[in-house]
Amino acid sequence: MALSPILVPFLLIPIFLGSVFAISPLKTDTLKPGQQLRDWEQLVSAGEAFTLRFFTPRESSTFLLGSGAGLRYICIWSQSDPVWVGNPTEPVSDSSGSLSIDTNGALKITRANASPIMVSPHLSLAGNVSATLLDSGNFVIRDTGRGGGGPGRVLWQSFDHPTNILLPGMKIGFNLKTKKEISVTSWTSNQVPTPGGAFRLGLDPSGANQLLVWRHGEIYWSSGILTNNGSSQLTLELSRRYNIDYEFKFHSDKRMNYFSYSVKKTKGSVSSSWFLDTLGQITVTNSFRSSTCAGGTSESSGPCKKDLKSSSAICIAEKPTACRKGTEYFEPRRGYMMDNAYYGDGLSSGISDCHGSCWRNCSCIAFQSFPRGQCHYWGKGSKFVPYDSINVEQIVYVLDSEIVKATM
Repeated sequence: MALSPILVPFLLIPIFLGSVFAISPLKTDTLKPGQQLRDWEQLVSAGEAFTLRFFTPRESSTFLLGSGAGLRYICIWSQSDPVWVGNPTEPVSDSSGSLSIDTNGALKITRANASPIMVSPHLSLAGNVSATLLDSGNFVIRDTGRGGGGPGRVLWQSFDHPTNILLPGMKIGFNLKTKKEISVTSWTSNQVPTPGGAFRLGLDPSGANQLLVWRHGEIYWSSGILTNNGSSQLTLELSRRYNIDYEFKFHSDKRMNYFSYSVKKTKGSVSSSWFLDTLGQITVTNSFRSSTCAGGTSESSGPCKKDLKSSSAICIAEKPTACRKGTEYFEPRRGYMMDNAYYGDGLSSGISDCHGSCWRNCSCIAFQSFPRGQCHYWGKGSKFVPYDSINVEQIVYVLDSEIVKATM
């Protein structure tokens, strides 16, 4: 049966609108020239493992429709989590966006009263092309040939352009022909998916079989040597709880040096992802399902250890300074600071930069980090006033010694 030029709506439960939009029984995983994916529609992979749709980032991963929807991004989703963003640096300002592919193989988002946003480049060919969302989470553009039959040659794929998540089969490393490094980069904030965050996950350029996380070019964390049987600090908890093992692959040829991972076959199905967050932590998430049971695990790896006095303290590893021994911490609190406020110069790369600036300044006792990179600081002599109200969403990160003073 031929597909309609307009693709299928997806289920949406707007919390504040109190209404439900029904799912059409027709589903497709492929976008062809002449078709469009509008703001309220989705592509669904063949096995329904992934979806492709527009969204607005929120702390709770919720999203709304309509002119008040906020900045909109085209995104691949696995269950309730976004795993890839197609237009991280140029969002749509409203719900007028629609995704399409032209005969030259270019994916673009058209929108009202503005020029199109290019998701993939023009491939300088005309013919039968299509873009398909696979059950691996990869979004691929193929040349299907004049006959249009068969899967066709891959011309472009989202796996070559990772954002802040590494999926099984996705490669990170070095393209020796283009001299380009392929890595995973943290978002600026949980609300801003721009790949301008402070942290980057990639392959060790020295040739060692290990992964590194850099913080502004300085090594922040190392995985340690990874072996082909998947033994590392990243996988111990997973293997112990669900008897699931990773397989790590390090490959080198004339074209590319890269790392990728996969989950070894089990009696059930496993969904896996490695998420590099705005604090430089790698969160390994796995969900397991079989005919007899289902479960999941989520654990983080990084240089910051949760041995602080407060489990809610922000966990970013900093070097000791003349005034910080390394045992101090900043804790998120609802409330406000009084007096001695100042703003940082220019934009930062997110919360870790605000944290680092305050840490290195001996007079700084609290800070705020705003979604688009602004930092707000308070110096000694400021007073923290707790105000724990459900109507107060602004969080202040306060030095632990100042919290003690506020409770005395």
